[in-house]
Amino acid sequence: MLKACRNQALDLGVKVSVENHAGDMTAEELITLIEAAGREFVGANMDSGNAAWTLEDPLDSLEKLGPYAITTSLRDSRIWQTDKGCKVQWTAMGDGGCVDLSRYFDRYAQLCPGVAVNIETIGGFAADFPYYQESFWEAFPKKSAVEFARFLAVARRGQAMDPYDGGDKQRQRDELEKSLRFCRESLGLGLKA
Repeated sequence: MLKACRNQALDLGVKVSVENHAGDMTAEELITLIEAAGREFVGANMDSGNAAWTLEDPLDSLEKLGPYAITTSLRDSRIWQTDKGCKVQWTAMGDGGCVDLSRYFDRYAQLCPGVAVNIETIGGFAADFPYYQESFWEAFPKKSAVEFARFLAVARRGQAMDPYDGGDKQRQRDELEKSLRFCRESLGLGLKA
C-alpha cells in the first residue's frame, strides 16, 4: 500500500509516519516496513509507551527507531511483574514510570534532531502480558532472549499502580498537565534557547 502511494507522496512533499503501535509491531518489524517502502517518504511515529507493549525496553526501542523517527507520541510507563508475567500501565511523564527519562531524552536529542517531542497521555488501565503462558509467545515468534531480558530488567524495577477511571476527563487533563510540567521543569524540554 505504501509503495502504491510513493510517487504521490513525493510529489506532494508528504512523509507517511507509521507508529510502533501498542503490541502490533516491534521496532524491528517497523524498521523492516519502512526500509521496504522507502525511507525517502516513510518514517516512524515513535511511541515510547507502545514499546513496552511489544516487550521492548523503551530505551532499546529508541536506539532502533530514533534514526527513523519523523514524529512522536511519547509517554512514560509503569511495568511490574505479576504471577502471570507483567502488567504495563501508561503514566504521566515522570510519575513513577520505569523509563529513565533523563537518559531517554539525552539520547533522543542525539538520535532525533529536529523531531518534535509530542506527549500522549492515556491512563487508567493496566494491560496484562502473561508471558509465562506458552500461547502468549505466538504473537512474538522472533523475540530474542537478549531483548526480553532487557525488558524483564525494566519490569523488575517497576512498582504496581492502581487503575483509575480512564474516562475521567479531569484526571486525563491533570495527567497531561503533570507531563508537560515535568518535561519543562525536570527535562528542560519546550524551553527556547
